Amino acid sequence: MHDSLYRLVHGVRKIAAGLRPFSESVWPGARTDLFVAHESVYAFAARSVRGCDVLDAGCGSGYGSDLLARAGARSVMGVDLDRRNIAYAVRHYGRSGVAFCVADLEEFALPAGSFDFTIASNSLEHLHEPKRFLDRLRLLLRPGGRALISVPPIYSEADLEVHRGIHYHRSNLPVQGWTDLMQGTGFRVSAVLHKSDRQPDFRSHRPSALTVDDFTFIPAPVERLLEEPSIGAIYDLRV
Repeated sequence: MHDSLYRLVHGVRKIAAGLRPFSESVWPGARTDLFVAHESVYAFAARSVRGCDVLDAGCGSGYGSDLLARAGARSVMGVDLDRRNIAYAVRHYGRSGVAFCVADLEEFALPAGSFDFTIASNSLEHLHEPKRFLDRLRLLLRPGGRALISVPPIYSEADLEVHRGIHYHRSNLPVQGWTDLMQGTGFRVSAVLHKSDRQPDFRSHRPSALTVDDFTFIPAPVERLLEEPSIGAIYDLRV
C-alpha cells in the first residue's frame, strides 16, 4: 500500500475512534515509527515512577498515562487541551488511580506539591509561552521531584524550517534556546540522549518494524545535548 493510502486509512480510523483525523497527536491505532519513538520516551519514564503521583502534561490519547500507571505509579493525571483526546483516554484508559482532564498547560491550576514526577513528551513546542508552564511546574512538584521534558531537536536552519511548517508548533526553539530556557527555571538541569541504531522515518505512515527496545536513553550533561544529535531533546529537571 502506498504511504499516502496508509495516511488516509489512519485518518479514517482516527475519525471512527472519535479523534481528530490528521492532528499531530499519535495514537496506538497507528503504530508508525513516530508512535514507537514517542512510546519509547514513556517506557523510559516508566522506570522512575513506581509509587509516584505523576502528571502527564500533554497526554494526547492517554496511552502513555496508561503505561505509567501499569509501571506502578501511585496515581496518574493526564492533561490535554484537545477534548477528543481526553474523551478517548477516558474511554480506553480511565480507571482507579488514572484521571484525565481538559486543560491548557499554560493556564491550569492545581495545588502546590501535587506531584512527584512529570512527563511532558513533545507538548511544550505547542505552547505560546512554555516558560509559563515551567514556572507552574516548579510549584506542582514536591521537594525532590523530577520532570522529563522532551521537545523537537532543532539543530540547524533546515530543522527550524521543517518545524515552522507545522502549524501546531508555536515555540520552535533550537536546542540551545530550550537549554537556556530550562536552565533559567530554577531546576537542576541535565539531559538524556535519545538514540537508535535503526533510523526511524517520522514521515512514514506505514506500520513500524521498530519496538521500544530499539531505542536507548543515555543520561548526560546538558552540554552534550548541544553537541550530539538526539532523536528527541530530552531534559531531566530536578527540584
